[in-house]
Amino acid sequence: MKARRARLKAVYEGKDITADVSPFLKAFSFSEVLSGEADSASLTLQDVPELWIGDWFPERGAMMELTMAVADWQAPEDAPELPLGKFEVDEIENSAPPNEAKIKLVSIPNNAEIRSVEKTRSWEKARLSEISRDIADGAGMTLFYDTEEDPMLERAEQSEETDLSCLKKLTKDAGLALKVTDKTIAIFDEKKYEAREEVMTLTRKDSAIVSFSARATIHNIYKSCHVKYQHQQKDEFLEYTFDAPGRESGMKLEVNEKVETMEEAEKLAKKRLREKNREEITVSITVPGNFVLAAGNTVGLAGFHVYDGKYIITRAAHEIGTGGYTTKIELRRCLDGY
Repeated sequence: MKARRARLKAVYEGKDITADVSPFLKAFSFSEVLSGEADSASLTLQDVPELWIGDWFPERGAMMELTMAVADWQAPEDAPELPLGKFEVDEIENSAPPNEAKIKLVSIPNNAEIRSVEKTRSWEKARLSEISRDIADGAGMTLFYDTEEDPMLERAEQSEETDLSCLKKLTKDAGLALKVTDKTIAIFDEKKYEAREEVMTLTRKDSAIVSFSARATIHNIYKSCHVKYQHQQKDEFLEYTFDAPGRESGMKLEVNEKVETMEEAEKLAKKRLREKNREEITVSITVPGNFVLAAGNTVGLAGFHVYDGKYIITRAAHEIGTGGYTTKIELRRCLDGY
């Protein structure tokens, strides 16, 4: 099966430059992640006429809006487009011979208030969603709070740190995931996304699979989590142990964090165990380009023996190059029961 072909649409500071860029485009890549990092993109351009080292040298900090369009799908009349979003020109590399320019872009502008301005403030008796909305509103962004988990925080402090750093800390403590683009703050529960129906099944015997690699580790993988907390005000000792379903042996994770009830202790045990065990089984697969393979979607693996099962896509890299359009996905096996 031949690699699918795709083309790139580019709008630079409001001007469509697709026709200007296309004759020089050697390669394009777009990488999106489930959480924890900004999305990124890069354009590699043939520059024999020395345009990108001269008059067409892009301004660092300029904004570029990118869209991928399929050139010859199985049904050309229904050829889809994949809007990738807006990116800031972050870095430019010029090299020779041969004359080339590489433009690197990131989805969160460096000068965005959420990642560039350090602040000191605090919240008293506020839910995580309220704090997140305060930060989103202050940055002129939209909040996408996609979880039923909304912990009440007795006190949250932001001490000479950026909003992004503060949010990363708060969501990690809550066992939730964070994704930020130039316009949206998304906070979500990865467990909820893992429960979604698989968008497709990838079969080992499928000739469309370009490459496959997998990794299984026992390093820092735990059988159970034991939560204990001595509540000083209530003069009460809370203790709870959660065992990972189907795991017969392994280490016990000890956690000593504040909990008010046994229900909170159970939730905390599952969250902390998930944090440790979620990278136990990871897989990387490259296939002909496919828009459906996006970070946050789930897929099934079949015919890979011990690696068969349900996985969530943690990173998807869409690339256009001499080999056509391909998609490389990084996966981790979904956890069952926690």
